[in-house]
Amino acid sequence: MTFQIDDAALAHIWAAHGLGEVRTVDWAGKGVNNPAFVINDAYVIRFDGLINEGVSRFEGEKVAYDLLKQAGIPCPEVIILDDSKTLAPYDYTIMTKVEGTSLLDSWSELTPIQQQAVAQEAGQLLARMHNITLSNFGDLYGTEGVFDSWYAYIMHYFEHDSQRAVSEGWLVPVIRDRMHTVLEVYRPLFETVTQPRLIHWDYHFGNLMQKDGKITAVLDFEWALGGDPAHDFNRRDEWESECPGSSALVYKGYTSLRPLQPDHETRVALYEMLWFQDCVINARDAAEADFMRTQLAKRLMWLEEHC
Repeated sequence: MTFQIDDAALAHIWAAHGLGEVRTVDWAGKGVNNPAFVINDAYVIRFDGLINEGVSRFEGEKVAYDLLKQAGIPCPEVIILDDSKTLAPYDYTIMTKVEGTSLLDSWSELTPIQQQAVAQEAGQLLARMHNITLSNFGDLYGTEGVFDSWYAYIMHYFEHDSQRAVSEGWLVPVIRDRMHTVLEVYRPLFETVTQPRLIHWDYHFGNLMQKDGKITAVLDFEWALGGDPAHDFNRRDEWESECPGSSALVYKGYTSLRPLQPDHETRVALYEMLWFQDCVINARDAAEADFMRTQLAKRLMWLEEHC
């Protein structure tokens, strides 16, 4: 089902929630799964374009934002969360609009001093986020994605994606089997994670808003979970490629507040491998899929060599 919403539907939603008249509607970014609009330059409404069944992923996002607010980490405030599908055929959330532009889009416009400050702040905010403890591993919403151990979550996530990747022809079975073996070999490492921490899962500069070189919000927590803090470094290659010079600064900011684990590189390689499997499945075209398969293979070989 293709996502569709029009101004009349938005006006109906606004009236039903007592939010007044819809005067202006603007597109609100580049979200892949969650179409979003700025309403009256004051609110953002995001729809769940994946049309998920069961408990809404936005329930987990609201939990995450509440935890961030308590920790003093800048983020939007959720005004409405509606998963009834009575006013629209999608789950949606209405949040306060945050000032600024994404760090991804504005990086080149910042001065070198601003780039240094904001990248270090990105690392510090990530460290502060990882100081937030949770009671369970896995998803912040519902019960199906909640696990007693980090290893159980990792294997569930891997099995779900690898089955789809092989059945749809994105990965050959031998690669899936090698990945499975690597995850089993590194099981003791996963099992050292005994305290779930708040993990963003999708921490990149498109999800950081900034104004005048100061981060105004961390966004998009619908995939947030409880787990290993090293997981949030799975997109570090993108930090550097999209915002040159940023990666070392993010690490500098992070380690100023929170030390890295001694086996940090191994952990990140494992999570990068799983991330690239997801990217292969969701690639926009054959060229992107080939690139992601290559990146996956590099991490897999590195992990096999360092077992």
